[in-house]
Amino acid sequence: MKIRGPDFSEGACGICHAVLKELTETGLEAKTMECPEGVRALISDRSGRTMGEGMDITWAPAILDAQIDAGLMDDDTADKLRPFLTSGTDRRKVAEMSGYGRVVNTASAVITHLWSEGGFIEILRQGPGIKVVFYSDKGDKIVSAASGFCPVCAINIAASRVPAIRKRISSSRSRNTGMEKYERGIINRVSWKRRRIHAELIEDGAVIGRNWGCCIAYATVRAEIDAGFGSRKWNILFRNYCDMCPLKHFWLEKPMGALGNRILERMGRAGVRETVRMEDYITVDIISGDDRVACGIGTLCSLSATVNAFLRSDASLILKPGPAEGFPYP
Repeated sequence: MKIRGPDFSEGACGICHAVLKELTETGLEAKTMECPEGVRALISDRSGRTMGEGMDITWAPAILDAQIDAGLMDDDTADKLRPFLTSGTDRRKVAEMSGYGRVVNTASAVITHLWSEGGFIEILRQGPGIKVVFYSDKGDKIVSAASGFCPVCAINIAASRVPAIRKRISSSRSRNTGMEKYERGIINRVSWKRRRIHAELIEDGAVIGRNWGCCIAYATVRAEIDAGFGSRKWNILFRNYCDMCPLKHFWLEKPMGALGNRILERMGRAGVRETVRMEDYITVDIISGDDRVACGIGTLCSLSATVNAFLRSDASLILKPGPAEGFPYP
């Protein structure tokens, strides 16, 4: 099995999920395990033989790393995606702030801190990945970083590269769900079924939680909630977000990130910008010229907030459609 001709407009996120669909349908298996530096991932065959291994700061990029290691993509695709995997140095720095695959709370703290200082964070596409840029209150660039997946991952990487920010976030570090799962030896198994991602949490050979979602991250967190992990406040916010999301009523066999990547790509071509801030939910503002034309919310992924903004707004203001081609104009 080898995936060829991926759709790079859907970014590394879309490609990873497309490969997960193919490997599931051919009987292969993807598993992840939290660890101090983030998440380990394994791709195995029907006999249980390990075909590929990966490591990154959270589940999806770790699975992408394992897919590349297993040789499930052609060489050209793998070469274009590798630069967007997190280096060992960055993984260790990110782990100082949280670790064990957790990136949302740290990103929320970073966003809040930067906004409180008068700065802001811009999100844009970079090749098959996502780039974030931190700006000061004077509009000066502080740091940037790119990730193959959600801007939340890139925000963690960028923040970890600034010693003062890394130290500030690390000082408030506490136990998290990933740490507890690591100590209990829990395995996450993800697969593609019925046009969406399904996740199971396995402890001592028994399934202790299962659920589904629009991508690897959402499915895994929903399975964690089913297994009794997470705070009541966070779980209610998460459920309420899913209740408000209209995408679940017309599944497109695409992860949320693939759609967000397409929107960001077109926004870049149209000269439309996006910034991210933190309220109850991760919130993105879409800016055309000097005007905010839309805002949207997400929980785990600001790409989902991008899609949310798109669905709640006048899409023509965001994508600025060009003239139709191919018509026999008089």
